Amino acid sequence: MSDARVIALAGNPNSGKTTLFNRLTGLRQRVGNYPGVTVEKKSGAIALKNGNATIIDLPGTYSLVARSRDESIAFDVITRDKPSLVVVVLDASNLERNLYLALQILELGRPVVIALNMIDVAEGLGLSIDAKALSDALGVPVVPIVAANGTGVDALIEALNRSPVPPTPRVWSLDAHGEEVLGELAGKMNGSPGEASWLIATVAAARDAGTLGTAEDPFKTERSLVDHVQSKLQNGASAIPGQMIEARYAAIGALSKKAISRVRPKSRTLTDRVDGILLHRVLGPLALVLVLGVVFQSIFTWAEPLMDLVEGTFAGLGEFLGSHLPEGALRGLLVDGVIAGVGAVLVFIPQIAFLFFLLGVLEDSGYLARAAYIMDRLMARVGLHGRAFVPLLSGFACAIPGIMAARTIESPKDRLVTILVTPMMSCSARLPVYTLVLSALFGGKTIWGGISLGAVLMLLMYGLSLFFTILVAGILKRTLLKSPTPPLVLELPPYKMPQIGAVLRRVGERCWVFVKDAGTVILACTIVLWALLSYPKELPADHVPPLAALSADEGRAALLENSYAGRLGHFIEPAIAPLGFDWKIGIGLVASFAARETIVATLGLVFGLGESDESSEGLRAAIARNYSPLTGLSLMIFFLFAMQCMSTLAIVRRETGTWRWPAFLFGYMTALAWVASFAVYQTGRLIT
Repeated sequence: MSDARVIALAGNPNSGKTTLFNRLTGLRQRVGNYPGVTVEKKSGAIALKNGNATIIDLPGTYSLVARSRDESIAFDVITRDKPSLVVVVLDASNLERNLYLALQILELGRPVVIALNMIDVAEGLGLSIDAKALSDALGVPVVPIVAANGTGVDALIEALNRSPVPPTPRVWSLDAHGEEVLGELAGKMNGSPGEASWLIATVAAARDAGTLGTAEDPFKTERSLVDHVQSKLQNGASAIPGQMIEARYAAIGALSKKAISRVRPKSRTLTDRVDGILLHRVLGPLALVLVLGVVFQSIFTWAEPLMDLVEGTFAGLGEFLGSHLPEGALRGLLVDGVIAGVGAVLVFIPQIAFLFFLLGVLEDSGYLARAAYIMDRLMARVGLHGRAFVPLLSGFACAIPGIMAARTIESPKDRLVTILVTPMMSCSARLPVYTLVLSALFGGKTIWGGISLGAVLMLLMYGLSLFFTILVAGILKRTLLKSPTPPLVLELPPYKMPQIGAVLRRVGERCWVFVKDAGTVILACTIVLWALLSYPKELPADHVPPLAALSADEGRAALLENSYAGRLGHFIEPAIAPLGFDWKIGIGLVASFAARETIVATLGLVFGLGESDESSEGLRAAIARNYSPLTGLSLMIFFLFAMQCMSTLAIVRRETGTWRWPAFLFGYMTALAWVASFAVYQTGRLIT
């Protein structure tokens, strides 16, 4: 960074840290990732009297003990990047809990200013906080603020303008043996006793979690230091991590007596009254169903007009260029490659925007934590955190915003499991495939005294997707990504009005991240698929009948069969024949990698019917003539499980930072799809 000063902004989740960050930086923000990880990094500029400074918004965390990437990043930035100043944001209404992180940061010896946020909420609870007494005890400036409306922010900026001073020494201590261990380790680290206490606590936590020496090992320090700590913990110092926690909380208790007083008895708040309904064992789940209904209604229907507008705009642009450019490779590349590729990227923006807007409103209002609490009992049965329910249910509309929503899950393994199973939820792109097969091969058929067979099969597809999503999640949690079921440690913040401007800013950031990172991969894949479907441009010399003797639709069908994609369809036919598929469906499978629903239009071209959709009578008739209901059922099962979506793979690459997991996702879903379709088709043949 070119700015001379760097200010780190730290605090607990729900402390108002991000609100203060937005207040201090305005629109002068940058969003990226911390080097080597996919944890989001926000930074922004602020003008101070002695020049510009850069503010880094650290991930929200309750502690610096590195149990997660967020905690590791917060510690690394504070100790290794050595910012000029650390602003610790404390929730004044939950001061004792927030002070634990503050003490850990103060122990590291960096200059600190404390922003005592939500002072209005504390006063509403009948609490009076003496900021001066707290400042005197900690030896650093303490500035009361209300970040939501800007109260006290000018005074905070004045504190940032003053020359920072290091905090007072630790406000807690251990017995003689504990202090000796801390001092010895600090000397070996060439650091402070605070850094030594962090290393001891983190080694103990990693040892208990079984992550030492694994891919999740949080340490970047020399292994000799870790081995030294382990030796100490095994030889008489095993109680020190617990003693440090007790000592900090004892110090926090003493600080609270000095700084906090109650000016009126505690009364039942609005949050308490609302929680009486929203956390009720019966009314709570019903309210959650209603809220989720609104969320997914927005993804399915409210976003659809905007998605149609995007599709129509790029289709019109393609037609315009197609009519003004001469026939040839350039026109095909621009119209069917570049424009179609950009359209394939931007068409997801409405769904992503609606989902993250509503999630932002729910999170800022305080309801999202309650929803995770309600769902945790169900999700824990497969070893997942309650927060995984939003990404999974979002997958019914589209896996892409669902995968992006998995960022709210703290555990890296739980987040990865959620990412790897969300594409199994039966998304809206599968619906045209189901509709075509059901209308063509099962239309008008009834069972059980008049119930539509098509409706039953449609319900079966969605039920199977949910069942196997949960099943695969459970398998991954117990094998490849084995980890204990995460305990639900959630803060239920008070309800408050969301800041729509901040929510919209986050929505814009998410959309831009998708376009910038996943969009480039999608565009490249679209161009490759266009080339596979478009070349060669001529039929073999011995083709009968020749191209000139065919109608326009028949000519396109013949060229498609002779294309590289067509040849690939013929090539994979032996592998898909046991599923009841032929080379025509093989071409559709290749083309559907661009988007699942593309198989419908591709089959229309293969059968010489021109542009078609799932409602085209000609295509339905061709499907009915060429395939049996058993083949149709096998095809639906294949699309239920197969990873036929390059956009999803691109966003998984973006979220995981490697191609290893997208490759695994594609491999296991394709294998599962083949096995399931094989079982359905071959069993059906035996029965019939």
